[in-house]
Parts: sequence; C-alpha cells; structure tokens
Amino acid sequence: MKNVKPLVYQTGLALSLALPLMALAAPGYQSGANLPTSFAQTINAANFGVIANDGQDDAVALQAIIDQQIALNNAPTNRVAILLPAGELHFDDEVHVDRSGVVILGAGSGAEGTKIVLRSWQPYTVDSEGAPAFDKKYWPGFAAFRVETRLKHANEPNYEGSINFHWKHSIDFGQAAQLGDTQLTLESGGAGKFSVGSWIYVGAANDTAFLNQGQVPASKRDNSHIKTGHMRTQIFKVVARNTSNNTVTLDKPLEFDVPLKNDSGYKSRVMPVSAVDNVGFRNFSLTMSTQGTACTGFNAGDFSPQNPNGVGHRYENLCPRDALHGIIFKWAVNGWVDNIKVEMMGSHPIVTEFAKQMTIRNSEFSGSWNKGAGGNGYFRGSKLFDSLIQGNSLNRLRHLTLQWSATGNLVENNSLDCDINLHGGWERNNLIRNNTVAVPFEHRSWTNGQPGDGTWQPIWYGSGDHASNWSGPTGPNNVFVNNQFSKALSAGSSIQPWGLFDTPDLSYAFAWDGANFKHLNISGTPIDTWTQDNAVAVAGQMPLSGVYTGGDGGDGGDGDGGSDGGDNGDSSCANYVDISWDLRTEVTIAAGTCARFTQDLAGETLQIWDSDANSSCDFRGSISSVDGAGSVSVTSNYASSNALSGKIFSLAPNNTCAYVKLRAY
Repeated sequence: MKNVKPLVYQTGLALSLALPLMALAAPGYQSGANLPTSFAQTINAANFGVIANDGQDDAVALQAIIDQQIALNNAPTNRVAILLPAGELHFDDEVHVDRSGVVILGAGSGAEGTKIVLRSWQPYTVDSEGAPAFDKKYWPGFAAFRVETRLKHANEPNYEGSINFHWKHSIDFGQAAQLGDTQLTLESGGAGKFSVGSWIYVGAANDTAFLNQGQVPASKRDNSHIKTGHMRTQIFKVVARNTSNNTVTLDKPLEFDVPLKNDSGYKSRVMPVSAVDNVGFRNFSLTMSTQGTACTGFNAGDFSPQNPNGVGHRYENLCPRDALHGIIFKWAVNGWVDNIKVEMMGSHPIVTEFAKQMTIRNSEFSGSWNKGAGGNGYFRGSKLFDSLIQGNSLNRLRHLTLQWSATGNLVENNSLDCDINLHGGWERNNLIRNNTVAVPFEHRSWTNGQPGDGTWQPIWYGSGDHASNWSGPTGPNNVFVNNQFSKALSAGSSIQPWGLFDTPDLSYAFAWDGANFKHLNISGTPIDTWTQDNAVAVAGQMPLSGVYTGGDGGDGGDGDGGSDGGDNGDSSCANYVDISWDLRTEVTIAAGTCARFTQDLAGETLQIWDSDANSSCDFRGSISSVDGAGSVSVTSNYASSNALSGKIFSLAPNNTCAYVKLRAY
C-alpha cells in the first residue's frame, strides 16, 4: 500500500502478520505496553461501604472513595486499585472516574466473582423516532462508569467536563494546514495556551473540497453536523511551541487537510485537552436490571415466533428511557479494559468519545435492551485513536463500529455475530485482521416493530451519500486482512463462508487506490449505500472500485512477495533488520546494521522518523542503498525519498543515536 503522506504507524501490519504486535511501536495502552498488574496502593472498597449482596446502592460509596481517597491531580503513574468485593453490587447512578491512575478491580467476571447490576434512574426522554433524548452536551449519554474529567470551563459552569468544549476555547488557526504537516500556525496568542508535553485537539471544518472528495450529495450539505461540525479530528501531543510566531509542533503528522473555515463560516480549531490518563477496569461482570423499566417482561433470548419477547437480533429500542451504557471513555488516554463481562446493558457496553491509546481485550460483550434508532447497542469506537481491540467476544449487538475519525486502531482476534462497521465520519488508517465474523440472516434492520427486508453483511462501509445522514463518508485506507467472514444470506439458511474480502494473506484497503482516498464505486459511479449486491460488485472490480489489494489488484498481497532469505546478503552488513512492506518499524542500530525490505524501493517511498520507542535521542545521519542506488540525509524528525532503489540500506548515524523508525511503501 502507498500514500503520499505519512500515515499512522501500524496500518502496514496488514502485510506483516508474522511479526509480534508488541515488538513494535504499537496501538493500545502506552503504545502496546503490557497492562498493569501491580499498584502503588490498593483500597478495599468493602472497608468504605461498598457492601455486596445487601441490595443497597453502592455507587455512592464507590464515588466517595474516588473523590475522597484519591487526589484530583493524582499522577497517572501512581496507580491506585479499588478492589470490589465478590458478590452482587448495585449502582443507582453513574460513577465518575475522573482521576488518573484509578483501576477498578473485581473478584472475577464469573459466577463467583463481582457482579455489578445497574438500576436505571431513567435520565432520558424519548424523541419522535423512539430514540433516547437528552442534552447533547452530555454526549454520548450516561453509563455505569464514566471516565472523563469533571472540570468546568469558566464560561460553561453548568456542565461537568466543559473544560473540553472546544468552542469555549475558540483557538483558531492562523494559517491553513495540510495533510502531513507537523507544525500548526495558530491565531495570535494561540501557541501560548499550550505547553510542551500537553495533549492538543485538532478539528477541521467540513469545507467544500472535503465534501466533494467524500461524495457528499449537495442535498445533505445543509445537515447541521456537516455545516457546523468537525468530522476530521485527532488528538496529538505537543512536542514544541513558539510563542513568537504562534506555532505548535505535533508528535506525528496530520492525517487530513485543515482549512481555516468552511463556506458557512464554521472554523477549524484546536484546544488543550484535559485528559484522564491510565484508568483501567478488570475482573467483574456488569448488567442492567429491567425492573421498573419498559423492558420488564422481555428476555435476552433470540426473537422468534416461539419467543416474541426475545431481544436477541431485535433491532429496536424497547426501553429508551433506560438506554444506559456500560463504560464511557471520553477525553481519556491510556485506558484499558481486561477480562470483564458486560451483558444486556441499556445500550452500548463500551463507548469511546475522544479516547487515545486504549486497550480493550479478553472480554465478553453480549446483548442490549436497545439496539434501534439513535445508534444504540454498539461496541462503539467513536473518535478512537491508536487503540487496540483484541481477543473479545461480541454477541447480539448491533455493530462493532469504527466511526467519527477513528484512526490508527487495530481490531484483531475477536469473535462476533454482528458486523464490523465502518460507520462513517472519515474513519481511516485502521487495521482489521484475524477476526471471526459469523452473521446470521436475522442480523438485519427492523421497521415498525418487525424485521425489515434484507440482511446486514459481515462488514459495512459508509458511503458519502448514506453515512452523511448522521456523520459523513468513511475515510481512506481501512485495511481488512485474514478475517473469516461468514453469513446466512437468506431466511432459514445456514451460516456459510461469505467469500468476499477474505482471501488469506491478501490485504483489502477500503477507499484507497494505493496512494490516495478513493470512494468505493461500481464502474466509476460512487456507491450510494452498502448492500450485498454492491459488495459483490465492488469485490469484482478491485482495485478500480476503491478497494486496493496491492499492485494491480492481482496476487500482490498473497504473502509470496517477501524475502526468501537467500539472495539479500551483502558484505557491508553485519546484521539485518527485516522490515515488511508498508509497516512502520522501530530499528535499533548496532555496528553494521542494515535494514532489509521485502521488495525493491525503485519507484516507491522510504520514510524516516525519530524513534517513538526510545526518545533518549533523535537519529541524524544518512540511510544509503547497499544493493541499489541513492541515499537520504536525515536532518530533522522526518525525512522521505522516492528516488531510491534496492532492498538493503545501511544506517549511518552522525550523532551516535542508535534508534530510528522506518517505513517503505
């Protein structure tokens, strides 16, 4: 795969399946670090009033532990574990985890462990479509656990968390920025509002050029979320600032253009982010009681004529006043979920909203009482950046989504009976691999209390037309590789291999032509939605249809293009670091170290960055072809060249720094 500008580090893993994920600068908690197993302090919640099996509300006591026993400015590295007792606990309100370094530990997710039962306080009303209605400044709603700061902006004192309302900061751009830029020019005085090491939100207004690129119909461009929203967003770290010329430097390149404003006058903006850092959840189960709700009388079994009150594969909202989520991560970094079991929540078991470097693994997510209008019952990866979703089981949910600018995420080794859904909003550069997706025919839309026509496929793509109803088009370079997709395509039929986008070791990069974004199309006409017929047609016209498989769309991703290890030696190299194609790889340089790529760089691009894994120094020097021609002089934190040839390159630092990151594509 190719791109004209730097992409996120792990997208190229699609072509390097033999490499261990954690050996690289990787997505997830602290860029692929092991999850914590030891803690600076452990608080036994039972000693502070969290009592199992007494039927009383335990949320108040747990909230008091967080508020009174842990400092508001607790350091992320000072991990404090709150140990919940075995047995059944009850929450009658949302628990706010607004301190960094907090870990909620149960006694296990099985029958003898810790079971949390959420009892709804009915915080929603119901809109005309039967969806939960609430003040959207509390987006995405309410949950058992909410990981988000409660700090308030001085000009918005009525809302906890308003410190992260970007429109209250109103820091505009001084100059437009482009894809690949690392330095942003802000309005007068803007740079002074950031410090080195702080997090920065970047949001780009939806200008005409972007809407044209995404094939958004003119009839939908007046939708409020398009006229006045930031569809393209990302969180970066500030690595330098200059208050004299009002610039800030980001830790990685922009993945989108940033206009000053759109035709409606809505502006692109930046904001200092107040993030909750290093919050984790482990070893408990979580569910929602239906007692006192409109869901009383329904059951978690599958809907059928024999079980008309079953909610499995029933895609409507049965008790929207109670559409409570399991765990919300909002404006959070380095958060994690490990070995929990979430069954039959009011809506999403997990939902993210501006969350970076998260790990969600080894957990079970099953069922929801509301899976209808308004987007309910998802495993919802919204505005999720550089994160890992690994080894989970998803059953009887509406979708696993990547949406609203989700980027740099790795979704691997999960088992699902719902679709993996590119839900729209310029999600991009995500890698989806080694998942097992087995979707029954009953996974389909509902209308007026009954199943509708058709059925949903194992994957879904957000076209500029369809997805602009709620967000906007799916963005570039979302890669599927080595997934097992199966589907029952008709009522009463068994689940069989789907046969699309699942050839072993072949990478399918959606909305990508090998260098740039390309909307999915059939014979040059952009698709207006995603259906079984359109999926078949798109697959049949790859790569012209906007699904790139490498080279000419033949066997470029079949795993046979790598080195055979027999003809790549050279006397000037004492040792080799093998680098798979289109993979950002950390390299440690010893005497005589050479980088060996899986194919010749003639006509291709080599990128060089400062190491993320080792920040003790910055590589400066030269990288030269050993078995071809050309060299690159590295004088800054990023360099690239497309004037090289050969597979083997010597690495020569001129400042003794032995760490660098490389990628060829």
